[in-house]
Amino acid sequence: LVESLLHLLLDNRSWLESQPALIDSVLYTYLSLIPSHFTAKLAALREQETGLCVSLLRSKFMDCIQIGRDLIRLLQNVARIPEFSELWRDILQFPERLSPHFTGILLLATKRTSRRFISGRITPELEIKLNFLLSKVKFGQHKKYQEWFQKKHLSSPESLEMIPELIRYICCVIHPTNEILGSDILPRWAVVGWLLSLCQVNPVISSFAKLALFYDWLFYSESDNIMNIEPGILLMHHSLRSHHVMTASLLDFICRLIPSYCPALDKTVECSVKMALTDILQKGVVPSFDTLFDNPKLDSDLKAMLKATFFEFYPQGITPQTSCSIEESNFADQFALDSSTPEDTVITISDDELVGEDDEVTSAFSDVEGNEAEVFQVITEGRNEDDSNSSAGDGWNRITELPTELQEKLFSFREERNSKQLDECLEQLQKSAQNEGALMIVAPLLADLLSDDFGAGCSLDHEADAQSRSNERNYHCLFRHAISSSSILSLLVALHRQQPKVGYFFLFYLQKTGRSQDLFLPYSKYVGMFSEPFATCVCRDLKECVENECTIFYLLLPDVYKQFHDKICGVASLLNMIVANIDPVQLSKLVHKLMLKQFQMFGHDCQLLQETIISSLQWDSFEQFCVWQLLSAEGPDIQNIIIILEKLSLEEHPEAFSSALLLLKCEPLGAMALGTLFSLPVSSHCGVVDAVGSHWLNLNPSKYAKYLSQLMDKAAVKIDTLLEHLTRVLIYLNNNQIFEVSEHVLTKSLLKLFTSFPEFLAKFESLYRVVSAYMDELRKKPQGNILKVEQKNKKRKVMNIDDLLES
Repeated sequence: LVESLLHLLLDNRSWLESQPALIDSVLYTYLSLIPSHFTAKLAALREQETGLCVSLLRSKFMDCIQIGRDLIRLLQNVARIPEFSELWRDILQFPERLSPHFTGILLLATKRTSRRFISGRITPELEIKLNFLLSKVKFGQHKKYQEWFQKKHLSSPESLEMIPELIRYICCVIHPTNEILGSDILPRWAVVGWLLSLCQVNPVISSFAKLALFYDWLFYSESDNIMNIEPGILLMHHSLRSHHVMTASLLDFICRLIPSYCPALDKTVECSVKMALTDILQKGVVPSFDTLFDNPKLDSDLKAMLKATFFEFYPQGITPQTSCSIEESNFADQFALDSSTPEDTVITISDDELVGEDDEVTSAFSDVEGNEAEVFQVITEGRNEDDSNSSAGDGWNRITELPTELQEKLFSFREERNSKQLDECLEQLQKSAQNEGALMIVAPLLADLLSDDFGAGCSLDHEADAQSRSNERNYHCLFRHAISSSSILSLLVALHRQQPKVGYFFLFYLQKTGRSQDLFLPYSKYVGMFSEPFATCVCRDLKECVENECTIFYLLLPDVYKQFHDKICGVASLLNMIVANIDPVQLSKLVHKLMLKQFQMFGHDCQLLQETIISSLQWDSFEQFCVWQLLSAEGPDIQNIIIILEKLSLEEHPEAFSSALLLLKCEPLGAMALGTLFSLPVSSHCGVVDAVGSHWLNLNPSKYAKYLSQLMDKAAVKIDTLLEHLTRVLIYLNNNQIFEVSEHVLTKSLLKLFTSFPEFLAKFESLYRVVSAYMDELRKKPQGNILKVEQKNKKRKVMNIDDLLES
């Protein structure tokens, strides 16, 4: 793929150079790939990549430096290639050769790299998994997730080359919210520490990874985001007690990096690093550097180097100490993960050890075992009995509290794992389930024993399996008992805490095996046992479904909306869940069912519809497009759409605005709709009335005139607003047909209006002139001819479709 794309770019070089936004992305990608192609087999490919990158840098340098400071990092990785060595000479000594606007490397170093480039080096799958790790997984329950991630993505020596890019992505792209930062979710620094421990076997990659972690420190300014440097300082701070080798390694690396990274900018780099440390203290990322810089576990040479480099951050009068007699700071104890090294040991780090120092840290951030009930969707395939969670362990320890017969049935099911044993187990449980404590003991046990069943997902041949006892799945047996037993329903509620898939599995079972009437009645009873509102529980189960089995989710939707329409119609969070995961095929299927009136998604509540549409304005463009497609298929009240239009702005809400206009165009003209349309403010919505009003006028001028006359006679809307809109529509169309087809009804209404309210004459002079000119033409025609035409029209009334519908 890399080679094919390279040839495509080389063959279309002139086109590439005409795309500034593409040049920098191509350069960033291939500069990142070249270091991994230093083998004899890939020498030809490397030469072509080098030729493309160097030529782009020399011919389009100002476009290339839009990458920002990471361009320096990438160029240093390939600096030993002769072509890039010459380029470096020009960058440092003769910058004007590259561009007259390029003043030197400092210009490039102070420009931050956009997230667009850093994200581009991470595959979508890696991106999803990293975001999952850092937003869903709890600290202390992360071991299995990291093991799976390593096995899937970082198991080969070549794959380790991605670690520096992963660290850059974590530091610069993933910025957790304050809510996540204050929770027990796995922190970024722990994942970075784990990644650093993986690349210890390769000194080059290890150095690149540390540079990726500290890179934003080297050119930090007050305008930079502190979240970019937060993982580095927290990693050193939290690792100090149990994994002090990691802390020592990173401190030594940053000290040596300052003077040697870019000798021409050594003072700038030193000031930037110290500014970063000052910002860390001022913003309270860590309370002080006392424990970090002056710790008895650091060797004397390192402490001396720290004091020489960061003297400003040392408390006055402290001398670096090498004795092991000083007690550790209590502050460090708060973050201890493990204590594999005696506390009184002083670690001495030599220059050779600094390259491969992380041998003791292979599992530095994976040692803490805890509750592992929440799992990766894909981890289940590798799960075994030894991986059971602590709740299940507690349950087996308490199994002696259950009746003897129930204990025997549970042990039998654990050995056989088939529905027959589970059936006997559940029957026995119903006999002894009067004690709620029994359910609390059995629930985690079943969650553990059924984990493989739930992990395999719902089967699309569910109905045949569920109705055949010979092929019945274990969870089929569980749900069959739950339909007829309130105690087993209570068991499902307890089971949900351990296995959140229970809810949507139960829904799918009922859909495939139940009857059309009260299809989901057992599920309603199940949801009623939770303390949360009904809609919240349904959305929670459906969210679990769409995250695990999207196809099942869209199969469930029609029946869920039909059965619970009074509770979930118009719920914005559920609608967002639908359109955020939908594809064109699923969208077409839902549109088809909505047009057949098989279910409703929005309902008839005008206020709820408005709230739903207003909520959707913050969603992505495609998601908003899907919302309006579904709304159009359901067929909303046209008056509600016009009311919603009043709250929209063309500049701020273009997707919703244009979709609403197209929806109005497809709707028939009605008196109430026209009245609502002509009530919209002229200052902000004149364009809407012009577009829709002109379309309706062309479509049926006679009805248009008739309804307008009724609005003016009844004063159903503000007269001045109506006249302003009408004036604009008539001028826009330059069409007097509206007066001719209505047997002068509109003309008479307008003349009557101007006679009754002479103050409107000056304001709407142009409209009055149009009406007067039309009346003058009528007066010039022979009266007899007019009477004959009118009598003829009365005798021969032409019936059109609208008239037939009215009759």
